[in-house]
Amino acid sequence: MVYPVKKSLFEGLTTIDERVDFVHNQVLSVQLALNQLLEKEGVPTMAVVTREVNLRASVQPLTGTKVTKPSPLTGKIVQLIPHWPDGADALVDVAVGHKDTWILPNEVDTFIALNDATPVLTVNESIEKGEEVWMILRNTDGANPHAISCTVTIIGVP
Repeated sequence: MVYPVKKSLFEGLTTIDERVDFVHNQVLSVQLALNQLLEKEGVPTMAVVTREVNLRASVQPLTGTKVTKPSPLTGKIVQLIPHWPDGADALVDVAVGHKDTWILPNEVDTFIALNDATPVLTVNESIEKGEEVWMILRNTDGANPHAISCTVTIIGVP
């Protein structure tokens, strides 16, 4: 049996410049085809990035506040990491959300209060760039101020 002679893609290309141009054109062709397919399916063609929005506030005794920041991406909120320091003694009520949506807890006008805790919560919530990400704090401790924070992780496109 005689096997056919296998030709290299580079066989007709004699210089390194010709070979680089050939590979470059192949990569561009693949990228163009992929972008056309993604556009046809309605999927963004940009690379997906991860950004964190850090919400932090110190609340004085028997007061409350709302901290807001704009979303840097259009995509999904995938993680919340609220932090209550030791000494909060479940006296600081916290709620986290975006726009009109309550995420933690997910019922409107409800709050959660913990002590010395930093839970990592996985969520899947759509968000638009520029949309307000917020955290509401209520300090029911009559004697001490408390600093509470929440890191909101967003995956999406700028």
